Amino acid sequence: MWNVLVEENAMKFLDSLDKRRRENIKEALRLLKTSPYPGQGSGDKKEIKGASKSAYRMRIGDYRAFYVIEENKIIKVTEIMTAEAAHKKYGQI
Repeated sequence: MWNVLVEENAMKFLDSLDKRRRENIKEALRLLKTSPYPGQGSGDKKEIKGASKSAYRMRIGDYRAFYVIEENKIIKVTEIMTAEAAHKKYGQI
């Protein structure tokens, strides 16, 4: 079982959403506890090429969650944003 930590800026974004969307995203993030890697379990996950650490993107409907996998079975969710904002910031990933 992995530990999922949500960084402050990602939590602020979550808090700005309505309750239904917030709960949908939280439920998707809980899935990372058992299967954080692409091709495992459910969820549309993809490795981000060219990142200095093992960085990943998870598609959650119209939102994208970005996370890194660290030692000791820790997953840090670094950003959550709309798909449109993610495409503007990072391009097609």
